[in-house]
Amino acid sequence: MKNAIKRYSLLLLIVVSCLVSQGQSGAVKDSVSSANQLYNTAKYQDAIRKYQYVLAQGFESSELYFNLGNAFYKMGNATYAILNYERAKKLAPNDDDVRYNLELARTLIVDNVVSLPDGGFLRWSKQLVSSKSINFWGILSIATFFTFLFLFGLFLLSRTFRIKRLAFWFSIAAISISAITFTFGTSMKSKMVNHKSAVITDRSVKVKASPSETGTELFIVHEGVTVQLTDKLGDWVNISLPDGNKGWVKEESMIRI
Repeated sequence: MKNAIKRYSLLLLIVVSCLVSQGQSGAVKDSVSSANQLYNTAKYQDAIRKYQYVLAQGFESSELYFNLGNAFYKMGNATYAILNYERAKKLAPNDDDVRYNLELARTLIVDNVVSLPDGGFLRWSKQLVSSKSINFWGILSIATFFTFLFLFGLFLLSRTFRIKRLAFWFSIAAISISAITFTFGTSMKSKMVNHKSAVITDRSVKVKASPSETGTELFIVHEGVTVQLTDKLGDWVNISLPDGNKGWVKEESMIRI
């Protein structure tokens, strides 16, 4: 387990706290510092309460969720460790510590759900897009777009054939890279906004073929499993597992990420 407390979350909170009252920001900073100290002295339950207090004030960061997940992991609560690691991963999808601890926590739950394999190109493209942040793709897209404008202007204004030819082809390359990286960024943004998922928190849940108590039982999932939410009808939600299995469960049996 990656056991190091993510201390730079405090810096993030200090910056954000400029937007709120001095009294509240002081309480939040004190709570984060206190929670870290409690964690380091193995007072995990008290640390959990402190981290949850900070989150309840409207502050969130991947570091806070990571620390909270670590505290739950130390308490032996793999389900809530997974929930908070998933929330940390949603905010920082490229954080290796978050990914490592999430996979470690998953070894402690009952269900070992194996994801359906992606095709070679699809897997490669997903890895490429997720290898960088939304901000990285956005900045690269803007930078290459302005490069395109400069090169295209050079193409129009230059009277030298060799320069015009080079400027033309490099401008084509620049606008192509700009379009591709813009697509990468919007794809990641769309996934973050529209990607609805949850963690099963009930000890065991019967998954039904229809949104009804009398529906045919398809299979059972246990606490700690991460599911995708594909539909909702009343207090029932349709879930999809990484292995492709689908069905209906009561919404109260899970907590959304």
